[in-house]
Amino acid sequence: MESSKEILDTFGKLIVQEVFDNQFRFILNKVEDLSATKEYENLFSTMNKVQKVEMENYTKEILEGTLFDFLRLFEENDQFKIIFKNSNQQQIDLNKISEVLKSEPIIENGWIDRFSKEIDNQSTP
Repeated sequence: MESSKEILDTFGKLIVQEVFDNQFRFILNKVEDLSATKEYENLFSTMNKVQKVEMENYTKEILEGTLFDFLRLFEENDQFKIIFKNSNQQQIDLNKISEVLKSEPIIENGWIDRFSKEIDNQSTP
């Protein structure tokens, strides 16, 4: 049977790579590509490298906050659960095996730090 850490890490890796990274990847496109998109041409057409890095940081903060608030809903509302079912069909409530589920993605050495494949692709000024 998986340990609590293994269960949380498996869930965290899915959350980060399938949700966070999928959304963060968009802002990592080159400014030239983003400004060619009709809906964003005014936003990105005059953007310099420093502004682009700031936009990436801003987007990262928004995504982190969204994950935090989404997981907070499960901590504060007992009627909703995130359940892991092991091979023996035993159900494990992720809230019960995590000290603070909402913070797992964003703490130092948390899920995003450990599992994101896109953070390393982030621009530097």
